[in-house]
Amino acid sequence: MLSHNSEPVFNATSINKNDPLIATIPRWHFSMLNDHQRNQAFFNAIEATDFTNKTVLDIGTGSGLLAMLIARKGAQHVYTCEFNPLVAAKAEEIIRVNGLEHRITVINKLSTDLIAGEDLPRHIEIMISETVDCGFFGEGFGHALTHAKRELLSPGAIIIPQSVKLNACLLSSQEVANLNYVYDDIFGLDVSAFNSFQTAGYFPVRLQTWPHRLVSNTVAFYNADFKNAFVFDAHQELTFTADANALAHGIVFWFDLFLKEDTCLSNDPHNVRIALDAGCSII
Repeated sequence: MLSHNSEPVFNATSINKNDPLIATIPRWHFSMLNDHQRNQAFFNAIEATDFTNKTVLDIGTGSGLLAMLIARKGAQHVYTCEFNPLVAAKAEEIIRVNGLEHRITVINKLSTDLIAGEDLPRHIEIMISETVDCGFFGEGFGHALTHAKRELLSPGAIIIPQSVKLNACLLSSQEVANLNYVYDDIFGLDVSAFNSFQTAGYFPVRLQTWPHRLVSNTVAFYNADFKNAFVFDAHQELTFTADANALAHGIVFWFDLFLKEDTCLSNDPHNVRIALDAGCSII
């Protein structure tokens, strides 16, 4: 059910496809649901975890998929949160269709607004979340995890994913650079002022769809084991060693996300079969 103190509450079965609120729901929900590699990695991690009679927090409900897989594995109860009221209501509907509504509670809140003892029991035993974007940080996983460890989880709680490693290298690709910058006049007209809208941070790019070269060594620049102390606001200077004679247009970076010790989800652009976007920042 939606939390008693969450509003507004929507009846998912009565949602009109022409409702302008639907436009607020990111399209990446569909690509995630259709991403077999990602689904398989989380399925394997769930299958390798003992959920029997455990209370579980799932951060980022989406369709309710992970919560349902966990409930089916014998969890005592799964509390799953979702900020978007339309998505939360639809997750309730999907959970009900699958006959798991008595095992799963959908809470229409950000995880960082959850209150132990009110929205969910104190001392949650297992937490799971797939709220990471192409550069790992963009969907707020760090803030959510820090809050959960401090306010919601029991000491020694199992966390899925359990660790992450971030890697980067120099990218040479005029085509990718053109996704975030106007370099030339167009038919003799200067439109360079439009570059004030250039993305300040990183953006997703599926490198295999664009001509490109990776032109330096790979630098592992961040590691975190979520069982132990970690920080998400570290700053450091990276040094790359060029291994080709080429113009570097930007930095491409990716994560190795260890859901369990032997289950890794990665968007490594060196893997030509990868279906996930990497993060890119234009120099």
